[in-house]
Amino acid sequence: MSEFLTDLSDAAMARAITENCYALTPFYHGWKGAETYSGDGVDWVVTDIHFPPCNAAFHTNLKPEDVDSMIEKFKERGRARKVPLQWYIGPETRPLNITQSLEKHDFTTHGDGAGMAVDLHNMNESEPIPAGLEIIEAKDDKALKAWCHVVSVAFGAPPEAEPIFVKIVKGYQEYKLPMKFYLGLLDGKPASTSGYFLGEGVVGIYFVGTLPEFRQRGAAFAVTQKALKDGRALGYRVGILQASKMGEPVYKRMGFKEYCRVSSYTWFPESSQVKEQGR
Repeated sequence: MSEFLTDLSDAAMARAITENCYALTPFYHGWKGAETYSGDGVDWVVTDIHFPPCNAAFHTNLKPEDVDSMIEKFKERGRARKVPLQWYIGPETRPLNITQSLEKHDFTTHGDGAGMAVDLHNMNESEPIPAGLEIIEAKDDKALKAWCHVVSVAFGAPPEAEPIFVKIVKGYQEYKLPMKFYLGLLDGKPASTSGYFLGEGVVGIYFVGTLPEFRQRGAAFAVTQKALKDGRALGYRVGILQASKMGEPVYKRMGFKEYCRVSSYTWFPESSQVKEQGR
């Protein structure tokens, strides 16, 4: 693939939506202590981090008769490290009924969401920046801790999960991933977050969240668009994301269109503490 995706066909957009997500996993970046597996119809990575996307399976193209044994093989690695696991499901996943097998093996899901993309040359840029909003790049420890706090609360994670987010972000920085983290301050208070990851020729948007008391004021729209504009300034043509039901109307207003449906199935070890942190 060229450095920047220029093929705006439906198939190319759908592929970029999933491949950017997979490229963000530790599978590709040499994280210390990470176990990787590639072949026999699936790729996966397992780390010591109690955050499901850091312990992920993807690129699934299994023979039906191999599904159950491969799921159990993946779970065994999760048990050994006592970490939660995540299995990504995209339009390319085969067999189509693998979700039934995942459920049989105690993986759960919150349902699917829209895989969306936008031509960065045709975004809706007419909405004004909300009054009192300042957007900064979270780089130093203070800003990154504030960023992680907003992400944790916005996504409903318990307080003990915040150090996990800090560890993950520090890992992204240590391995020099092409990422930026944006913090929106409303009237000087941390309110909203976004982040981008540059991979597979597109700008991938992640970690979009707003504290409940600051919602419905346009902060999420603004911090997300800031990340997209910065990616466009580097030469990127396409932005992608995977939308929650709550976020989908915001992204459509920005110009995003749905190109596929995506989901993930998560498995937790028996430890209730790990379950809460993993969620």
